[in-house]
Amino acid sequence: MIEIKELTVHDISDDLLSNFNHHQVITKKWVNRNNSWELSDTSDLREWNDEKRIWISGYLRQQMERGGALAAAFDSNIIVGFCCVDGCLAGNTAAYANMTMLFVDDKWKRRGVGRQLFERICMCAAKMKAEKLFISAIPSSETIAFYFKMGCEDAKEIIPEYIDTDQDRYLEYTLTTLI
Repeated sequence: MIEIKELTVHDISDDLLSNFNHHQVITKKWVNRNNSWELSDTSDLREWNDEKRIWISGYLRQQMERGGALAAAFDSNIIVGFCCVDGCLAGNTAAYANMTMLFVDDKWKRRGVGRQLFERICMCAAKMKAEKLFISAIPSSETIAFYFKMGCEDAKEIIPEYIDTDQDRYLEYTLTTLI
């Protein structure tokens, strides 16, 4: 049984993710060519080592210290997924919150954990008075399909300070139904 909890900055230790498995083989990704998204073949591997897990824990603490929110999924006391939103809002056409991370442990994918975390972090962003969620997403076909299934769409406004890389696909999710 999965339990979703909102964590505090004090809950985030350097070893929070010590047993978290993230190994992503990307064979298809979205590429923007002439302002049009095309699915392209690729061979990318994203994998975390211990140093990356510690770095992510520090990054999550930083987001929390800026007024952000962190939702985590647990099986007993073991973290199996997490999602974070930064506390700083930006945007010209709407108040956007930046969803900085959403990851589910490899052993727990395709069990609804990502959906539960996404829904919880949307509620957190709405409490921050955000109108929309901005996501600078890794453009793997699976990642983008997940976000579109959640109801996201390509971002109408690009928030430069929220962009992780220029290869990402920028998405948004309207929170007004949650407010």
